[in-house]
Amino acid sequence: MTNFTLQLQKLREWRSRREKDTSLRTAIVDLRRSLKKSNKQLSQLLEAWDEVVPTHLLQTAHPISFKGGTLEVSTDGAPTAYQLKRLIRAGLLHDLQQRCSCSLRQIRVRIVQKNNTDR
Repeated sequence: MTNFTLQLQKLREWRSRREKDTSLRTAIVDLRRSLKKSNKQLSQLLEAWDEVVPTHLLQTAHPISFKGGTLEVSTDGAPTAYQLKRLIRAGLLHDLQQRCSCSLRQIRVRIVQKNNTDR
């Protein structure tokens, strides 16, 4: 083979599409890596939540999800949601951001109604 054909073959190898690794092992490794990261962020966030939020609200307001920088908190009723929103306006978000390394940008409060089927 001439020098030109070797260069052409190397160029074809370099420019060709590479096969995507679809093995189960790489999928599991990627999943474990993402779970470690999210688990660390969630544990830091929950520890900070327990430190910052007053004890009377800890019993009725619970973080339920953390996606895309938004912490979603469920409450048992409107009075608890009102108190929690006042805390957020008073700097709860900033306090949580200072205590954990996750990318917390917003706290969303959701009221969860209990079903009374015991009537």
